[in-house]
Amino acid sequence: METFDVVVVGGGPGGSSTATFLADGGLRVALFERERFPRFHVGESLMPATMLLLEELGAKAAIEERGFQVKYGASFIDEENDDATQTFYFLPGQPWPNYSYQVPRADFDAVLLDHAKKRGVTVYQPATVEGTEFDAGGVTVTASAEDRPLRARAAMLVDATGRDALMASRYGRRRRIPNLGKVALFAHFKGAARRSGLEEGNIRVYVFRDGWFWWIPLAGDVTSVGAICHARTAKEWTGDPDGLLDAMIARCRGVSENLAGAARVTPVYRVANFSYDNSPVVGDRFVAVGDAIAFVDPIFSGGVYIALRSGQLASVAIRDAFRAGDFSARRFADYERRVRAGLDPLFKFIHKYYEPSFFDLLMRPRNHFGIYEAVLNVLSGGNWVTMPWRVRAALRILYGIARINAWVRRRAGLPVESRLEW
Repeated sequence: METFDVVVVGGGPGGSSTATFLADGGLRVALFERERFPRFHVGESLMPATMLLLEELGAKAAIEERGFQVKYGASFIDEENDDATQTFYFLPGQPWPNYSYQVPRADFDAVLLDHAKKRGVTVYQPATVEGTEFDAGGVTVTASAEDRPLRARAAMLVDATGRDALMASRYGRRRRIPNLGKVALFAHFKGAARRSGLEEGNIRVYVFRDGWFWWIPLAGDVTSVGAICHARTAKEWTGDPDGLLDAMIARCRGVSENLAGAARVTPVYRVANFSYDNSPVVGDRFVAVGDAIAFVDPIFSGGVYIALRSGQLASVAIRDAFRAGDFSARRFADYERRVRAGLDPLFKFIHKYYEPSFFDLLMRPRNHFGIYEAVLNVLSGGNWVTMPWRVRAALRILYGIARINAWVRRRAGLPVESRLEW
């Protein structure tokens, strides 16, 4: 049995970043990943604040060398309102750059995991963790590789297993988040229409009656297209996922027109009911990171950033625990508070997005009281880097205006409920 300071389960961005930060801090780290890389994964659009974390991780140069599609902004197209379009370009002069990348996760995740290996992390792959036994002195992990069983002993375990949520599924629970139960269907296409100049790499969000689409231009003439539809739409569909994605594309003018002549080059993937909150997030000798904590909605492309940032925060908490010789859940309570404080502004913004009264304001932004800057702070992932009082105040004003707008819409007989309930 091999002995380490920390065992990380999961080799995605959350796991590889946590492992790298820990190894850079002088700890012996093992990482178990059940799949061979590269492998397909959703979540391909990066927030600009991600670039800061990649730099601190020491992986920014490796990412930039790959020639990924540069992203300078995000466009929202409302097909229920005469194709009204609003484009947000990330602001210069912030602590983070005014760009990020659109990345095929198969390549991006492989770069980060390879970077972890170069920093001294022992990686077992493919290796599926089958058991975790905690005791007063640490944790014993048992896993199966292709050719042999594996056992590792460590003082700490990091759950970076994403939606599978190793610790919550075995020792806790998963809570579905009300009003965010949806189904995602997505695939890659080659030969889709491309825009030019700064707009080429913009993520596009097409909003239509039955949900919304993401449109993510990737390098190499590949486009990631995903439909987010109501759970009831998927439940009523009697065919296969391919047919449902085709049907959703046909209902969305912008997507169907831009895919004319394009060819699908991957299978259609489906993820259902993916909005959740897990517990516990921390415990004696373990912490969770990334999607193993929660996932609310992909609308603002926060998944990779949340994984990297929570991985960084977890590494700080774990290194402190080693210095103190204390691995109790109480020791990691501050880590959980910091993660929740970072998630809350983004999650609140996502909930508001689906309210027609708020969406009206998003599509007609005005920079009164710094509201435009506040919106871009959230869209950039900046709330976890810096959130000045003026940004907090501007968001409160924005939400207040949305409540007034809801009252006006109600008086006019217009919908005010979440679009998820239409």
